[in-house]
Amino acid sequence: MNRAALAVHTLAELAPARDRCLPVHPLLAGLFPEGGLRRGHVVACTGSAATSLALVLTTQAAAAGAWVAAVGLPELGIEAAAELGVPIERLVLVAPGNSPAQWAERVAAAADGFELVLTAPPRGAERAGRQVRQRVQARGTVLVTVGAAATFGSDVELTTAGCAWEGLGTGHGCLLRRRLTVTSSGRRVPRPRTTALWLPGPHGQVVTTDATTETRPNHGRDDV
Repeated sequence: MNRAALAVHTLAELAPARDRCLPVHPLLAGLFPEGGLRRGHVVACTGSAATSLALVLTTQAAAAGAWVAAVGLPELGIEAAAELGVPIERLVLVAPGNSPAQWAERVAAAADGFELVLTAPPRGAERAGRQVRQRVQARGTVLVTVGAAATFGSDVELTTAGCAWEGLGTGHGCLLRRRLTVTSSGRRVPRPRTTALWLPGPHGQVVTTDATTETRPNHGRDDV
């Protein structure tokens, strides 16, 4: 590391936590050592509700004025993002390109102009992913990956598990809310942390729950 880079790194470490981090939903803040999304870090969302969780991670920062780019997430729905609380006027969708190299170029370009970048790295993107990580660190962007913890060597990994929907009976009803647990781990997390949530809750957004709440078997999709 040269002197200029070392000086920038040192100043970043000395900056107040509120300046080093982007805010997250209060129910998710406890999953992060600093209570928010550390600038320059990679956060991996894995498990059956990874996409929903990745979107919820952006809501508070976007509401505070941050811009969000979603690169290579063709199944991401604008309506679903809005229901989860994402200010869609600050969300930009970007096509991934036709190769890992093109994907890396587009993610790197997004890191130059957006504070938050969501992406699902394509297969074979390991080498390009290292270059992307370097750009993210240099720009102070927060990169949130969906289902690709190993590609980047994430700083924080959030794993969703135990998904169970309520509201659907035998041949009748509709899905109302999904209960799940989220566990944070990774090299920046001293010890794993776990919380239980409704994601989505009865009105679409994330709300808290407790371990005693009765749930019913899941008859819907858990991959969004």
